[in-house]
Amino acid sequence: MSINTKSNYLTILIATYNRLEALKVAIDAIQDQTKCSHEVIVIDGGSTDGTIDYLQSRNDITPVFQGKLLGVPRSYNEVWRQVESKYTCWLSDDTELVNNGVDLAIEILESDPEIGMVGLKTKDVVGPRMYVPYIGALSELRILNCNHGVMPTELVRAVGFFNEDYPMYMIDPDLTASILCTGKKVVMTKKVSVLHRPEWALANKDEKKKKRLQGVDHAEIYRRKFSFLQKRTGYEHVRRGIRFLLYGLFSKRLSDFIMNSLGLNWRDWRNLTKSRFIHLLDPIKNRSKPYHNEQHIFRNLLRHELNPYGHLVK
Repeated sequence: MSINTKSNYLTILIATYNRLEALKVAIDAIQDQTKCSHEVIVIDGGSTDGTIDYLQSRNDITPVFQGKLLGVPRSYNEVWRQVESKYTCWLSDDTELVNNGVDLAIEILESDPEIGMVGLKTKDVVGPRMYVPYIGALSELRILNCNHGVMPTELVRAVGFFNEDYPMYMIDPDLTASILCTGKKVVMTKKVSVLHRPEWALANKDEKKKKRLQGVDHAEIYRRKFSFLQKRTGYEHVRRGIRFLLYGLFSKRLSDFIMNSLGLNWRDWRNLTKSRFIHLLDPIKNRSKPYHNEQHIFRNLLRHELNPYGHLVK
């Protein structure tokens, strides 16, 4: 039986634990910024700060009370598996949706069936990364991560939702790479769509991170799962050479001029020039579109026998 009863079009999932004030901001922003048919499902891991009473008092959201902390990927997945809406989105409880980001992502998905996920461009507004134009790291495979995203539910179900091998960190880079491995494109909104207030930036960052890692080598899990992408093909080396010449990377003065001429910030430039799978002409190809950072894995790589999602490639 489907858990989403208020909308079969879009479900927005938020997991939370003892962060009531942040959660209020997240929910209010979603309801204010999202005009398309949608349902907000909040997954609580046994909060004791008034969150449960608050969730029970709101008739515009669907609460799920798990009663205890299951770990981030599992807490989402136990609910995600019961969702049957056309699209789904995951957000964190320390985020604030802006610029009608989810509505925009839905419009993008509806406009191009080859796009498998729209990353909601996210900006930290507190902590050490608040001066970065937007967050989202390149993985060791040079895949640009989407910190929050919107995608067809059928597709995220096909790749198994979040990878529960990770206790917490790297579930979003894993999901981004997984969607790409099905042959679909992953793009990112040009405008910042999510403001992020990371609680780890406020106090005891190292201690909290160590506890959440639980002694698990997250990077090795990622490396092993996507091992078929480790080796660059001859075609990629040619592309790197073209990119080097096209964007004047042999001269900082020239590359800065090209970056400014294209209207890119330094984060855009780093993604364009350092990533493996962003289109060579991305700033030009997507100049008139509401998204950029368009990633697509090459067909010859997708056919590799070790691609865990090779059976989904069409």
